[in-house]
Amino acid sequence: MKISQTYRPVFFATHTINSAPQAPKSALRGLMHRLGLTLLACTLVLGVTGSASAGDARDEAAVRALGDSFAKAFVQKNAELRASLFAENGTFVTPVGDFLQGRVAMVKDFGPEAEQAVNGSTQAAFSNYRVRFIKPDVAVVDALLTVHNVNGPDGTTIPVIPINFFYVAARHGDHWLIEDGRAHFAPAPPNGMTKSSASGN
Repeated sequence: MKISQTYRPVFFATHTINSAPQAPKSALRGLMHRLGLTLLACTLVLGVTGSASAGDARDEAAVRALGDSFAKAFVQKNAELRASLFAENGTFVTPVGDFLQGRVAMVKDFGPEAEQAVNGSTQAAFSNYRVRFIKPDVAVVDALLTVHNVNGPDGTTIPVIPINFFYVAARHGDHWLIEDGRAHFAPAPPNGMTKSSASGN
């Protein structure tokens, strides 16, 4: 009995000494495991977010390109290219209020319009794009189309015409098209503002 009583405390002491390092090792191993899983989850989330952002940026660039191509085709007097930016049965309201539906009607209107208005010094460009995706494959766009040096109805050259341009774009397969477009002449600044700005006030 004395021998067992003597070795029992030694046994417990030895067991405690041997198991003491294992507890921190086990805890450390668990902590490292959880940390590794957390880092993996963060990496996956960042990867998905990054690819989504890249996709959004590509889609926005494609939606903006519709406007830029419209302006370029106007200067080039390319009615077919301008109409091809619209869905087959898309609609467009011209700045003077004509309602066009379908590419055939657009080509008929765009051709004579460009022939009459565009000359060798005509320029057109979009700016102030505001793009909002209401669905991943549908976007609404507000922009300003500024046309320089176009022929007026009386044959004189009009130096600047600002046009407010709104369109709804939708994804068709791997590309975007305009479903509906609306263009309106932007109002000229009041004379009072023009005079005050000219005088430096």
